[in-house]
Amino acid sequence: MTSFNLTDLVAMVAAIAAILTLMGYIHRLMKWFDHDREQDAAMKAVKDEQRVLCVALAACLDGLEQLGANHSVTRAKKELINHIQTQAHK
Repeated sequence: MTSFNLTDLVAMVAAIAAILTLMGYIHRLMKWFDHDREQDAAMKAVKDEQRVLCVALAACLDGLEQLGANHSVTRAKKELINHIQTQAHK
């Protein structure tokens, strides 16, 4: 039967510490990727909401224009549609 000496014990502790450190880095990397996916999902939800708001605003401006409010309503409607078309082609 062999016995462990102090150098063997130190080597085992160092190996365990290295493995735990590596596992910590892997865990941190996995959390970073998971956070990135969550952020992408949140950005998609914001973009969908903004699209709905732009469509609703365009409809409101169109209705005001049809009711005869022409000066700033017409300009705002043209700018909004121009902005939507510019963003769609990026």
